[in-house]
Amino acid sequence: MSLITICIPVLNEEENILNTYNAIDEYFKINLKDFQYEIIFTDNNSSDKTQEIITNLAKGNQKIKYIRFNKNIGYDLSILEGYRNSSGEAAIVIDCDLQDPVNILKTFIDEWKNGHDLVYGVRKKRKENFLFTLLRKAYYKIMNESSQNKFPEGAGGFRLIDKTIINRILNNNNIYPYVRGLTFSLAARPKGVDYDRTNRKLGQSKLGYYNTFTYGINALIEQTRIFVRFFARIGIILLFFSVLFSLVNVYYNFEFFTLFQNIILLLLMLIVLMCIIISEYVMRIYLQIKKENKIIYEKKINLK
Repeated sequence: MSLITICIPVLNEEENILNTYNAIDEYFKINLKDFQYEIIFTDNNSSDKTQEIITNLAKGNQKIKYIRFNKNIGYDLSILEGYRNSSGEAAIVIDCDLQDPVNILKTFIDEWKNGHDLVYGVRKKRKENFLFTLLRKAYYKIMNESSQNKFPEGAGGFRLIDKTIINRILNNNNIYPYVRGLTFSLAARPKGVDYDRTNRKLGQSKLGYYNTFTYGINALIEQTRIFVRFFARIGIILLFFSVLFSLVNVYYNFEFFTLFQNIILLLLMLIVLMCIIISEYVMRIYLQIKKENKIIYEKKINLK
């Protein structure tokens, strides 16, 4: 029997853990009898009863693995730790809120058995406002035009990857990984599966607008060179106008700083933004060299 690893990152999901486990366990018993499974919960230092519930669930049940970090290391790093500790021939990431339906797992596994090393869910229906939809479409357009990989617009973290991809991911030591991009870049035969994503029934989402924004910026930094190219062009434009203003000012003896104070203010804002992005790149390089963001496990259950 093939073993499938189910990776579930959690943060304060006390209301959803048992429902998620029962749904997965029942689905394998009924629809995937020819497969064994293990579930790895990676806990980003939850402050509710998440730790207690999973610990009790794992007692006497070797199918349940538990990793608790000493701090919130972020969604993607916790997924990577799930991959690193997996024993399955394939691994599936699914969120604990069951917005991504369990009944898609058989389709994922069937496509994997047909030779696809990456099978990812493509959300066809999403309940969100018009502005957010427009921004998301614009974001994916920018991402796909700036990256060597092409990312399907509706693809999220819900996906199956083969052990061959996992083995290659293990060599990635990036402290700010973008796992979706990594899996796409390493896949030889990816396949998308359409599905409808449901609303969260219990608990509160930990993502929010701010985390969505920072997650998107991290993906652009890790997967594209858009900021480098953008600020290189801005730098050339600034240099051109500064030389032009100086020459015209000398020739005509005009006070351009009075006439164009709004333009200069805008340019200063762009320079500040440029410095912020450059500082982010420098900080990442520095931390990557020093390897200071080490993952420290607070607890492991049913794992070596």
